[in-house]
Amino acid sequence: MTAAVLTQNNNNDYLKGYLLVLISAISYGLQPLFTHFAYDDGANPVGLLLMRFGFAVAIMLGWLAFRRMTIPPLKHCIQYLLVGFGYSGAALGYYSASHTTSVSLAVILMFSFPAFVVLFSITVLKEQATIGRLISVILAIGGVIVATGLDLRGDMTGIFWALFAAISYGSAILYGSHKASPGYPVQSACIVLIGCLTTFTISAIINDAQLPQTGTGWTATVGLALFATILPIATFIAGSPHIGASNASTLSTLEPVTAVAIAVILIGESISTSMLCGGLMVVVAAVILAKSK
Repeated sequence: MTAAVLTQNNNNDYLKGYLLVLISAISYGLQPLFTHFAYDDGANPVGLLLMRFGFAVAIMLGWLAFRRMTIPPLKHCIQYLLVGFGYSGAALGYYSASHTTSVSLAVILMFSFPAFVVLFSITVLKEQATIGRLISVILAIGGVIVATGLDLRGDMTGIFWALFAAISYGSAILYGSHKASPGYPVQSACIVLIGCLTTFTISAIINDAQLPQTGTGWTATVGLALFATILPIATFIAGSPHIGASNASTLSTLEPVTAVAIAVILIGESISTSMLCGGLMVVVAAVILAKSK
């Protein structure tokens, strides 16, 4: 095979990976659209997330059975269940925040998680404090302050839920990166979803899980599971190996951009200048962190 053919194949693989990760980021950003209709139809965060992960797990288990994929070792399963518990905390915080405050503010605060990850990595894990990482922390924290207002104006419950989501998401990333074993990508994604489903099943028993009341709400819930859960997971797993972790992380910053755009254009939320500036700072921080990794 000639060098020109190899180059062409590499370019095609990169383009394919780029488009798949782009689809993943935009699909994740569709969450506010589906949750808006589900909340309007009577669902609450626990009920909506219970159904979201219930549908997603059923689809993933069916796919694994159809492909006859091997079950990972028990230790691997336990590790990714723990990652799932972390992700479920992030989901609960994010969805609760968007239920009590604006989606735009919830998204901005949620995506401040790189600051938590970098601070923990430097102070506890003793990783190198590079200029790029320090700048990303300053921008992310500054973006949160600017977005919420120096006196933290707005719904304090929603703000705390969104920050809880950022810490939970960051914790899941840290554990997954440093403790969980690599391999079995599709099976691991399914185990993470099972961890989320387990969490919200217990939450539904303890708390009042309110489900959608009409076909509109259920359609939105199924759409959330298919187009903002299964689709982005599958496309990210398929695309990220072709473009590398850094480029995949950078493209993933389109998720908050998509989410805020949907909240403003389709849901009709207003966004202040301070929220817009703070959001841009948070996105820039994520891009710098991805590029410096």
